[in-house]
Order: sequence, then structure tokens, then C-alpha cells
Amino acid sequence: MTEQSVLLRFSFHEHDWDESIEGVEAMEAELLRRAADGQWQEVADDEPDELATFDELAQRAEEVVVGEWEMPVEAVRLPMDKLRAIIADGGWTFVAAEFSDFEGHHNDTELTVKLVRDRG
Repeated sequence: MTEQSVLLRFSFHEHDWDESIEGVEAMEAELLRRAADGQWQEVADDEPDELATFDELAQRAEEVVVGEWEMPVEAVRLPMDKLRAIIADGGWTFVAAEFSDFEGHHNDTELTVKLVRDRG
């Protein structure tokens, strides 16, 4: 059997936000909308190696989004629930992940994961 792997990324695409989105309530609404509407996308990138488990990724994302930014936990749970479904539906196994938070002109808030499965 050979192993198949995939790199997936979920992004909140902050650099694409409309400039009229100002204030905590508007930002919260936009973050929740993007969490609900966004999809995990396959990417070609360096393999993540920061976090070893699904739970570590969820915890790190919650620490930043909920703890530091004071946004609703649903902003993290919605993408994580989508990832959980991808893993279950596709027979994937979680291998590693990275979480990067929004940084001015550098990057959007992104969750990147590596999944593997047997090609059987």
C-alpha cells in the first residue's frame, strides 16, 4: 500500500476584507461569516510541523482568536468542524499543523494541516 498526503489550508483572508469593516461588532460578524462560509483548500506549500495533533491546533487557534482577540469560539469551531468532517469522510489521518495569525501586511490568519491516508 502507498500513502497519499494532502496539505489543506483554511484562511480568514483578512487582507480581502472591505475597508468599511470597522469596530468590534463588525469585525466579529465578518470573522464569523468567513468561518461559516470558508472552505479548506488544498495547497502546495511547506509541510506544517508546529503542532502534532488536531486538539493542539484547535487549542492554539482558540488561544489567539478567543483569548487574545476576544472573538466568539464559533470562529474557531466552525473551521475545525469542517476539518473533522473532511478527515472522517475521506478516511484521512491528521499528521501535523500550523497556525499563523493575522500580521499586518504579511499574512492572514491561517490554519494549515497535513493529512495522510492509505491508497489501499
